[in-house]
Amino acid sequence: MMKSITLASYGKINLSLNVGNVMDSGYHPVDMIMCQILLHDLVKIDLLQREGTLAWKEDRQMRDKNHGGGDDGLEYPEIEIIANLPYIPRDENNICHKAATRFFREFIETERLKDKREYLPYKIIITLEKRVPVGAGLGGGSGNAAAVLHGLNAVLGTHFSMEKLLEMGSELGADVPFAVMNQAKSCKSVPAYLRRHPMAAVCARARGIGTDLTPLKIPPFSLLLVKPPFSVSTAEVYRGIDSCEIQERPDNDRLTENFGILAEDKEGELWQSAYSDMINVLENYTVHAHPVLGKIKDRLKGSEVVDFVMMSGSGPTIFAILSENANRREIHALKRKFSIKGNEVFVTEVLDGRGSGIARRMKR
Repeated sequence: MMKSITLASYGKINLSLNVGNVMDSGYHPVDMIMCQILLHDLVKIDLLQREGTLAWKEDRQMRDKNHGGGDDGLEYPEIEIIANLPYIPRDENNICHKAATRFFREFIETERLKDKREYLPYKIIITLEKRVPVGAGLGGGSGNAAAVLHGLNAVLGTHFSMEKLLEMGSELGADVPFAVMNQAKSCKSVPAYLRRHPMAAVCARARGIGTDLTPLKIPPFSLLLVKPPFSVSTAEVYRGIDSCEIQERPDNDRLTENFGILAEDKEGELWQSAYSDMINVLENYTVHAHPVLGKIKDRLKGSEVVDFVMMSGSGPTIFAILSENANRREIHALKRKFSIKGNEVFVTEVLDGRGSGIARRMKR
């Protein structure tokens, strides 16, 4: 017997990113604003169960011992990863594998689910259709992990709380909890009790190591993303930023207030004020280390249909906020202009349910 579920795993951009001095733990404290974008991967989860039997009791000696087991001797399901890109890891190094393992550990250790253990599958297959560029600062892998948590929770009926899913996500990576939040808001496959939760949001302010989240309102806008043909190491960027002299930092309190007003009533002058606080301090390292990013930023700034340009996360993706009056022909021309030398270029938008629809219209 097989059960399946497919979820959209949305990317994200950083609208601001401030970093403090490295702590004794090795982490840097951050204060940043992230928002979900329309560009997404697809994550399909197939659960294979033995009909009419207790799956975790059958063929236990035949299971791959590498998958381990719970404290009470229950074996975890076998996990298989399938992906449309050859360089995506298929083993326990894949964050989806880690997410599934973490979920099943919670399943086995949760007392109220003791009578549901018969529904544990003997194998799950996670199929990734990657569309969000890998190693791009767009949170693709984090979104995939969140989709695994949400998908398993939905199809197995474990009814984990938003708080529990966020806790599990925080153990997998700093950006995973935000992906849990935004998928709860945007994915119809997610149970209704999570979609209605106050923490379900497409935009959030993240503090601490990135897991202290506050939902925010966000005005709709359309974007052009330019991902050059290389990736950057997040760990390298955070090590490097310690030696950088940072001249400008975002005022996230003021930016949060402005976004709240803009979400209700878009005002041109207020947008300009918001842009002045949309600063990513990691650009001080990444753009300096990769001068081509500075050239991409300058060329985008020179376009008449672009209102604002900055880097997302640790890079290297550069995004441009497109003017409201930009038409389809102008955006196509801008996309062609940057679709050179191995760049990946996407037209997308912020997901708040009221977007201008430019990305969708361009697909027609």
